[in-house]
Amino acid sequence: MDKVDDNDISTVLSIWNEITALKKKLEKYEDSLKNKIKVFLKERQWDRYKDDKTDISISINTISREVPNVSQMKSILSDAQLAQVLRTTSYEKLSIITPEARKRMKKIVQNKL
Repeated sequence: MDKVDDNDISTVLSIWNEITALKKKLEKYEDSLKNKIKVFLKERQWDRYKDDKTDISISINTISREVPNVSQMKSILSDAQLAQVLRTTSYEKLSIITPEARKRMKKIVQNKL
């Protein structure tokens, strides 16, 4: 954060890009380790484990979520009823597109055409 010049957006974006690249690399390692942990537990048919050395507890929980079929609801309900049932929330999202992401998007678009 010492290199950040608040008046120069390029330096801020450069540092953001470095942090994002590092974060992606760490997320890959984390996902790999999570998979190894899950395999370890499933091989032993355990759904939970507590490690005494690190004082870390692990559990595998099956979570189910019900999601309404909006297209079916639209066909069944009137517009007024649908407005009462559906709730819309809005928020702001900052999207930063790196050159790598731009290349990926370009390949996706070309493949779909």
